[in-house]
Amino acid sequence: MSRKEVLLVIDIGTGNVRVAITDTEGRVLNVERDNVHYATDVAYPDALYFVPDKLWGQILRLTRMVMRAVPGAVVWGITVSSQREGIVLMDADGHGFLGLPNHDRRGRQWEADIPDKSRIYTMTGRYPSWLFSALKVVGVKKRRPELHGQLKTIMSISDWAQYQLSGVMGYEHSQASETQLYDVARKSWSSELCSLFDIPQEILPPLHSSGTVLGRVSRRVANDMSISDDAVVIVGGADTQLAIKSTAPAV
Repeated sequence: MSRKEVLLVIDIGTGNVRVAITDTEGRVLNVERDNVHYATDVAYPDALYFVPDKLWGQILRLTRMVMRAVPGAVVWGITVSSQREGIVLMDADGHGFLGLPNHDRRGRQWEADIPDKSRIYTMTGRYPSWLFSALKVVGVKKRRPELHGQLKTIMSISDWAQYQLSGVMGYEHSQASETQLYDVARKSWSSELCSLFDIPQEILPPLHSSGTVLGRVSRRVANDMSISDDAVVIVGGADTQLAIKSTAPAV
């Protein structure tokens, strides 16, 4: 059986999670998908969440399926894209205990409490609302203190998946720009914005650039996925921004 170098691409959208294999020229060789499963949080009028461990189980299963469909495939790299604004809350042990999708509205009740909305818009390019990650964290703090007490780190959904793969925490810049805690002009986390939302900056991991190598896939995950542990994890990012990038826009 001939060996074929491939790239594994994981995409976690609002509705579906997809895992694809492409060749080195970018041609899709196989793709498998499943629905992302959400539950209602009854503590709020309109809030949704997902269980990170269950989503990770889906990713592992879909990966094994695409690998079986392409005999001789050798994965040299893995990257992840995901819905914008969605986050995973991590505890002190690095375990993702709560997933909040982009259409989770748990922060809506506290929109009116946000101070200096024009300043936030100037720094982030986004008018403050429940859609963005910061107000989701505020909603957890206000009405789910038992969960907020566990919170040590937040990551975007794609960054969480990359952490699951490599054990390296981080936050990619396009994903960070959807949190309202990131100064887009300075390309950095903002202590001022964190203060406006009363969110400690310490829960935000280091920033990483899309396209850079985050690290190698762990041996345990490689075994679970039936891939080589020589594969590298490449930083992906927010699905909309990556889709725009793929069209090769020019000025």
